[in-house]
Amino acid sequence: MPGTREGQSSMSTKEQIAASIVTARADLEQALDDLGKLPALDWGTFRYINHTLGNYLNITAACVHLLGVDLADHPDPEVHLSLETLERTTDLMTQLQRNLTNASATTETPLAREKVDLGRMVTRASSFYSRVAEQKQIQFLREAEPPAALAWADRIAVATVLDNLLSNAVKYSPPDKRVWVKVTAEPGHVVCTVRDEGPGLTPADQARLFQRGVRLGNVPTGGEQSTGYGLAIARDLIDRLGGTIWCESQPGQGASFSFRLPAYQEPPPPG
Repeated sequence: MPGTREGQSSMSTKEQIAASIVTARADLEQALDDLGKLPALDWGTFRYINHTLGNYLNITAACVHLLGVDLADHPDPEVHLSLETLERTTDLMTQLQRNLTNASATTETPLAREKVDLGRMVTRASSFYSRVAEQKQIQFLREAEPPAALAWADRIAVATVLDNLLSNAVKYSPPDKRVWVKVTAEPGHVVCTVRDEGPGLTPADQARLFQRGVRLGNVPTGGEQSTGYGLAIARDLIDRLGGTIWCESQPGQGASFSFRLPAYQEPPPPG
């Protein structure tokens, strides 16, 4: 019967796809294992991007988990196999990223100087992290931004700092809390502030802020990982960009992290 042949053809195609996924997963695991055996490299070039990659992998893992919940009753087994593959692959990539984090950074990455629209960057980053915040019932609120919040900085470096502050705000906030992101303009500078309703910081923890490899007393509220390097990297980048970064916090009253950067100035017309 034609219907039977079509059904057999469909099943055959699905079996081929499933086999391809299993093969690709095995190849990926072998490739990642081989990468882990490479001799020591100069990780200076990858230091900042690697930390951001860790945050993105956390977002990927959260999205896969949400898909698993939403599709728990899906009748097609291939859907579940695909989700399991995504979850396993994300776990492998996260492990590799952690290995890179532990590698020594022996050189500094050169930073550029360009016009950076901090307001637009905050808008995009907030939209990106709001998906993760939803999983913990955390509300992202973006306060009014000035019409022009242009910084004279390195785009990747600023994105790395912003990514770290937003990630931490979600990571350490309990469920049903809020996170505010605000950009303001000052004479000669632009300022970005990320404020949360988390546990806040003790005086002892504030004294150890921005130090490499230091894990503070607060624990991520959703089982997220913490390397102890994110804020140290943020301070290093802001310092090298000629800016300042600081924290205002009281135990039990949340924390507010801000960084200030030189504002972009339009060059004078020629002649």
